[in-house]
Amino acid sequence: MIAWSVELSEYGIKYESRGSLKAQCLADFIAELTPVPPMDAQIWTLHVDGSSNVKGSGAGIILEGPNDVMLKLAIKFDFKATNNQAEYEALLAGLTLAKDLGVRKLKCCSDSKLITEQVGGVYQTKEPQLQRYNLMISQLTSFFDVFQIEHIPRAQNARADLLSKLASTKRPGQHRTIIQETITAPSCHVTSIFANSSYQQGWMADIWR
Repeated sequence: MIAWSVELSEYGIKYESRGSLKAQCLADFIAELTPVPPMDAQIWTLHVDGSSNVKGSGAGIILEGPNDVMLKLAIKFDFKATNNQAEYEALLAGLTLAKDLGVRKLKCCSDSKLITEQVGGVYQTKEPQLQRYNLMISQLTSFFDVFQIEHIPRAQNARADLLSKLASTKRPGQHRTIIQETITAPSCHVTSIFANSSYQQGWMADIWR
C-alpha cells in the first residue's frame, strides 16, 4: 500500500484505508482477482491456533495460497472457552474460510496434538462437545478434494498463535491489516440447534438425531 500511495501521489490521488473487512468479502475479492494456476498446483496451507486464558479467548488463522496470496483472520470469542474448544473453533473458522474461497486442496497445520490426532482419527473423541466439533470438521473436510492435517511444533505456528492472542486481548478495529470477527456463541451449539430443525432432512437426519 505504501508503494501504491507513492505512485498515486504523482497524480494527486490519495489512498485511504477502509478499515477491517469481513472475511467473506475479502475471500470473494481474492477469488475473483487471483489467476487460476494448474489444478495440481492449487495447494493451500492453513495455519490455525486457539488461545484461552484469564484475559479471554480467541483464534488465529492464516491461509496461504498460490501467487503469494495470504489471508489473516483473528476471531474473538464472546464466551468462555476451554483451550481445546478454542483450537476446534480456530480449525472450523479456517476450514470455512478455505471452503468459501473455493480451495480444493488443503494442508492444515496445528500445534494441538489432541486436535490433529482426533481429526486424523488416531485418537478417539469421547467428550460430547468435542464430538460435535469433530463431526462439523468431518463435514467441512468432505468439500475438499485433498485434505491433510499435520501437527507442528508451536515455534512453527508462531504467527497463528500471535493472532489468537491478539484476538483475545485487543479491542476490534485495532489491527487494520487483519480480518477481525467476533463469535458470540460456540459453533457446536449453533449447529446443534440447526440440526434439530425441520429443515434437516435426507439421509443424515437419523445420524443427527
